[in-house]
Amino acid sequence: MKPIVLAVLDGWGYSKQKLGNAILNAKTPNIDSIQQNYPSLLLQASGKAAGMTWGESGNSEVGHLTIGAGRVIFQYLSRINKAIDNEDFFSNEVLTKTIGHVHENNSVLHLAGLLTSGSVHAYLRHLFALIDMAKRNNIINLKIHLFADGKDSGLKEAPALIKKVEDYLSQVGVGKISTIIGRDFAMDRGKNWNLTKTAYELLAAGAGEKAPDIYKKLDEYYLSGQNDSKILPTVIDDTGTIKENDALIFFNFREDSMRQLVEAFVDKEFDIFEKKELNNLYVASLTQYLENPNLHVAFPIPEIKNGLAETLSKNGRKQYHIAETEKYAHVTYFFNCLKNAPFDGETDFLSESVKNPTENPEMKAGDIAEKVLSEIDRYDFFVINFANGDILSHFGNFEATVKGIQAIDEAVGKIKSAILERDGIMMITADHGNAESLTYKSSGESETKHNDNPVPFYLIGRQFERMRRDDEIELSMTKASGLLADVAPTVLELMGIEKPAEMTGESLLRQLA
Repeated sequence: MKPIVLAVLDGWGYSKQKLGNAILNAKTPNIDSIQQNYPSLLLQASGKAAGMTWGESGNSEVGHLTIGAGRVIFQYLSRINKAIDNEDFFSNEVLTKTIGHVHENNSVLHLAGLLTSGSVHAYLRHLFALIDMAKRNNIINLKIHLFADGKDSGLKEAPALIKKVEDYLSQVGVGKISTIIGRDFAMDRGKNWNLTKTAYELLAAGAGEKAPDIYKKLDEYYLSGQNDSKILPTVIDDTGTIKENDALIFFNFREDSMRQLVEAFVDKEFDIFEKKELNNLYVASLTQYLENPNLHVAFPIPEIKNGLAETLSKNGRKQYHIAETEKYAHVTYFFNCLKNAPFDGETDFLSESVKNPTENPEMKAGDIAEKVLSEIDRYDFFVINFANGDILSHFGNFEATVKGIQAIDEAVGKIKSAILERDGIMMITADHGNAESLTYKSSGESETKHNDNPVPFYLIGRQFERMRRDDEIELSMTKASGLLADVAPTVLELMGIEKPAEMTGESLLRQLA
């Protein structure tokens, strides 16, 4: 068996700028050797090339979905924006029913989601559209519950963003911000249920710091060393607690980071922590975070047929998907084109993430490499996510990110050696940029957000090995010449499998030859 490996280095974008570039400042002998001896090029991983809006930064979900689908998928952000543009948003059946529930019960409409200047998990325009819809439909009692960002926005951008929301509420003439809490609590996806419980109790029971002057309170948090993602549960308006007969709309469009909190609200059998009884609470979301009859979804999941994993399964190939906790959904649900169950012949493996990545920047890179090596002779195809680059970059800790990059390089080197020994093929790419741009040039402050940089693609195999001249490497890495959607067709061609008609990406082999 000649295995084929696809390694996705999360947040490993490409930039020649050394300032704030954890990748160029790290010691990466294995990646350096790969670039010198094997073909490479750059892939577009953001904007319209990834099914997003023009100039929008890439992210892990979109990146893995596009890689796995082998085509550009119209993303939730673009779908919802288009619905707002053509006014379909304001007649959406689920949103209209939510408004109706409020009128029927003479109750309160609550909007909850991420307060961000970015567009990875949520988009401010969607919150504003929901506020507009409330006004158009004569909603009197509108309460806003915000999750402070600090990762896809600036570390301390919450005050400016709160001001934007307050100005908009004043302009429209309805609504009040009731609570705020850091996303580390409300959007935990690592099964840290104590964090989820803290967010739930803020929304459902008003349990938190009292702060009628939120700006003063934020200053206190910042002085104590907190950034936005870690803001403690804070009550701004003590009349905003979610009660029975109310309606609640979660406006994040990204699913994975909302599942735990929403599960606590909609799952009648939920018993991980004690819940408040909220009879006749109508819960809606813009997108489908989970499957539950008590969650009403405004923009359902699109059906994506014949992605890479499904095609490999149909052709009898055994595949192994592996990542650590933070990125497990990306190599399963997203890579598998928004399908939860593994395909026939697919094995998924989760390596439990460390609790403090900045203190343990190697994270699970070494463990993942060792697990792959132990399974290398049992599967035809491997998809691996190395999370260090992205996770550590979001903390704004440059030194830790450099160490994380070096851990990935070591892990990649081990897998590469095993693949070459078996005359197999290894492909290395990334889902989006981040670790290569961790400092704002203008201010020198930490930059923690994703970006629109291209990502590298390396093709490793004995048949492709040849010392590259520096000018060849320079030419291949000057501008993007492919898309993330081209990765799946490349894998299929290497495995001798016909590309499904649904895949619009093109194999990269001719460019790399």
